[in-house]
Amino acid sequence: MILSTLLFLDFSGGEFLLIGVVFLMFFGSKSIPGMARTLGKAVRDFKEAAGNVQREITDNITIEEVKQVVPPTPPTTIPQQTTPQVPPQSDGNTTSENVGENK
Repeated sequence: MILSTLLFLDFSGGEFLLIGVVFLMFFGSKSIPGMARTLGKAVRDFKEAAGNVQREITDNITIEEVKQVVPPTPPTTIPQQTTPQVPPQSDGNTTSENVGENK
């Protein structure tokens, strides 16, 4: 079934020539260039619109992928908690006055 449909759509040079002659007889030679210009403009506008849609989709996908792939980076150094240094306890024998006397 599909093969017979594909064979039906198989155009050769003779079929294209017949279609061209019928087209020329139906529309006339003066209106064909204007129709070709209109068709060309329509195809160009369609391609431009399709390119804009594709560009918009690509930009949005790229932005979403970047958001997912690159998480925010934490700071490179983590501050260490330091414990305050307590001066050593004196044993009560040495005072500031006694230190000067030992010399």
